[in-house]
Amino acid sequence: MLFPFAALLPILFWPGANTIAPVLHQAGISEIAVPPGKTDAWKNENRLKVDIVDVDKTLKLPPPGVDYHINEASASRAPWVNSNGWRFMRQPNARFSYDVKENAVALATAEAFSFGSGAVIQTNEPGLAPLAEMLNFLSSLPSREGPTLADVGFIDHGSALDAEVMNLLVRENLLFIIVRAPNPDLKLTVELGSNEYSSKNPDVIEHQIRANLEDDRRLIRIYGTSLVVAHVTGEPGKLRLHFLNYGAARATEVGAFRVRVLGWYDKAQLRSFDRPGVEVADFSPGHEATEFTIPGLKTYAIVDLTRAQSDSATH
Repeated sequence: MLFPFAALLPILFWPGANTIAPVLHQAGISEIAVPPGKTDAWKNENRLKVDIVDVDKTLKLPPPGVDYHINEASASRAPWVNSNGWRFMRQPNARFSYDVKENAVALATAEAFSFGSGAVIQTNEPGLAPLAEMLNFLSSLPSREGPTLADVGFIDHGSALDAEVMNLLVRENLLFIIVRAPNPDLKLTVELGSNEYSSKNPDVIEHQIRANLEDDRRLIRIYGTSLVVAHVTGEPGKLRLHFLNYGAARATEVGAFRVRVLGWYDKAQLRSFDRPGVEVADFSPGHEATEFTIPGLKTYAIVDLTRAQSDSATH
């Protein structure tokens, strides 16, 4: 199922003095947002595009990352991914803002881009370099916006339980989009409170959605890590897979992990923010699904999958 998507570059929000301008130029940042009433201080900075944003009127996002909780069954520390993906989907027309520092800066920038939001990023001076590096990487990507792809239609009534379930769906890579009514083009429609989803326990609901969808019908599955969230855009025969490592906020690199994508594709192009030149490994196109391995992920990468035009009708 296809849904509109627009890839937007996030923008630095800088409420401080314009004395930082030389640092911005050196970092390669060419566009910033400033509070109302601050534009005059920047009017002589011809190398900068200056926008006005009242950050108090934006929706403030928590820093993306991962927490670790004790797993009662095994006494191990189980990772809990804190993604804002569901927030972007719940309010696609809202203006969002982050206040992030250090390792979370690049991750937040990539997260907003992956989910199609031109969010504003507020950070400190040490955060300017990773922000600029991520913005430069994102702007270098070949254009392939395409629509968002999903397996599940979620009818959101705005409740806290809806939010908890959507959060779980994002972190478990159960691709969904918010809909107003059942859509026959989707594999599954979920409405909490219905006979099928009457539980008040988000974990129970997530497991029921997974069982009803069936793993073999999922557009994407990731094996070998619980820290990576995927977002998929594109069109038949041409997909873009966005991969975000939420462990990056703690400087945790993910090792090699396996990806399964529904459908047959004959080419995969990997572009990694932290590991330029790396390629997918063990690429294995099959009639039902295509599989490959990403050798490792520090923060963010995309994989563009394509299918030869002559094979589109047969696979």
